[in-house]
Amino acid sequence: MRLYLLLVALWHGMGGSIQLQKMYGRITSPDFPNMYPNNKERTWNISVPTGYTIRIYFTHFNMELSYQCDYDYVKISSGGKLVATLCGRESTDTEEAPGNTTYHSIDNTLTVTFRSDYSNENQFTGFEAFYAAEDVDECKQLIDGEPLCDHHCHNYLGGFYCSCSIGYVLHEDKRTCSV
Repeated sequence: MRLYLLLVALWHGMGGSIQLQKMYGRITSPDFPNMYPNNKERTWNISVPTGYTIRIYFTHFNMELSYQCDYDYVKISSGGKLVATLCGRESTDTEEAPGNTTYHSIDNTLTVTFRSDYSNENQFTGFEAFYAAEDVDECKQLIDGEPLCDHHCHNYLGGFYCSCSIGYVLHEDKRTCSV
């Protein structure tokens, strides 16, 4: 009996949360491309290195439609904020389906949560989505309305550096220049 309970606990734990740390990947609803099961919740926690954000887009989306996506849904969040709640096949006045929309993370993490309720009367096949890391162009960012670098900003994959014009010296803060 104890072995049975342990196996049940492990089985339910496997469906819960999945950690993804690759620069790109594919996620799908449970049993995709077949009907997704009732009473299922799965969360994908995607993280990429600092200096990158994550974009995600859906190539297939067929979920149960309900008012404000209360029954079955896919929620996308990043940086502690909700990016989107999705359900149905097409957007309505009160519900959003992804269509051709590409969603972006606020920082280098993205959480995607799939949830199905206790009953589906129709055959919904769920979703397929692809995600990829995108380099942040730090040189376009401002601090208090000012550019990151005094003179020249050089963006590279995963970061940036500042340099000064001829005759100027870069300060210890690695951002400001002086004669």
